Amino acid sequence: MPDNYEHLLPLSPATLHVLLALTREDLHGYGIMLEVIRQSAGGYKMGPGTLYDNLKKLMKLGLVDECTEDNCPAPARRLYHLNEAGRAVLAAETERLTEVLREARRCLRLSEGRQG
Repeated sequence: MPDNYEHLLPLSPATLHVLLALTREDLHGYGIMLEVIRQSAGGYKMGPGTLYDNLKKLMKLGLVDECTEDNCPAPARRLYHLNEAGRAVLAAETERLTEVLREARRCLRLSEGRQG
């Protein structure tokens, strides 16, 4: 996968949340859904269909790996792992969102100045 991940951006909210959920540790599907709820303070909930569609897409893109029996701490459960490419895409999206927020804050400050 190339070092430039711009063509994958912007990420959908579901994709962003799945990648973010996998940053701390490898998780199984239900663990990802719980982590998404925790990270969003309950503001974003993902059903199994959305989750597994996104995991399938992310594995096809080479951003997430399924743990194999050789490297999986709990082989009875299917665990998912955020690999280096996935971390790079998440970092690129984080940078993109940082710029969006910076511009939004700037525009809001300008707008407030015109109102007063």
